[in-house]
Amino acid sequence: MIHLEKIDRHNWRQATFVTTDPEHKCPLDEEWLTSAAFSIVQSVYEPEWQSRLIMDGDTIIGFVFYGWWTTKDAPLLCRYMIDIDYQGKGLGKRALPVVVNEMMEEYKVNRIYLTLEAKNERAVHLYTQFGFIPTGETDEDEEIYVYEKAN
Repeated sequence: MIHLEKIDRHNWRQATFVTTDPEHKCPLDEEWLTSAAFSIVQSVYEPEWQSRLIMDGDTIIGFVFYGWWTTKDAPLLCRYMIDIDYQGKGLGKRALPVVVNEMMEEYKVNRIYLTLEAKNERAVHLYTQFGFIPTGETDEDEEIYVYEKAN
């Protein structure tokens, strides 16, 4: 069963190696997003941001980074990745509702935002298929999308 797990002293090392890089070089700035390692450090020093592992049972399959976006006064799904070794198996599609639901429960909201590069076609497809809608706005050259849960 897919679930999220807080990063702590027992799993932080494994978390830093979650990557979308096919060569497993674990760079700080990957093709479409900032690395898990950088995000973990950011969440330590900027406590409004949360880092979580995406788990399938006992297996780490991905990473998510989210927090409160003061620009929209709502939560922002900032970084979402499925590790390269688990891509192409439908896990991103299965894990996204878990992430969105946990964020909505944590922040007691019915709306969340995300930003992404329009060229990241796989991400655009995943998010729009789930129900995220482009707002027509941009933030730091990335398009802003919103998801609203029906009441």
